[in-house]
Amino acid sequence: MRYKHTGNVHKDFHLAGEATIRYVLDTYGGSFLEELFRRTAQKVYRDIYGSLVAGDYEPLLEHWAYYYERESGDFRIERLGNGADFHVLDCPALRHVEERNGRVDDSFRLQFELLAAGFAEGTPFAVTVEATGPRSYTMSIRRSPKRRSRPPVDQVQ
Repeated sequence: MRYKHTGNVHKDFHLAGEATIRYVLDTYGGSFLEELFRRTAQKVYRDIYGSLVAGDYEPLLEHWAYYYERESGDFRIERLGNGADFHVLDCPALRHVEERNGRVDDSFRLQFELLAAGFAEGTPFAVTVEATGPRSYTMSIRRSPKRRSRPPVDQVQ
């Protein structure tokens, strides 16, 4: 897997992430934050996104599983006929931020939804996130009946 960091885990980067998301939202607004996460899903994670465009969601599940295992997150994967559910029973990022700050800013949770929307755009999948508790949620990948959006102009032959 391309997106596999193996060095030491320093979970305080979640605190930096929370502060950054809040700063971007307050300074540049929601549209800019949406664009930032869309580009992250499609450009930074371009191999995963390319697999989704091609109809394969396994690399996204592998990516999620690797990072949740790495940070001792509690999760389970449920494979379905038309996709999969990634049930996060205890999110390590939310847990760490809550333990350090005493609470989690609502804007920090936006990253899950905005990345999911970025991963889904232009693919045959709907990728959604549904909160199921204070530190739990389900990320779902489903084949979508909707039409895929037109490919970017530079990819049209």
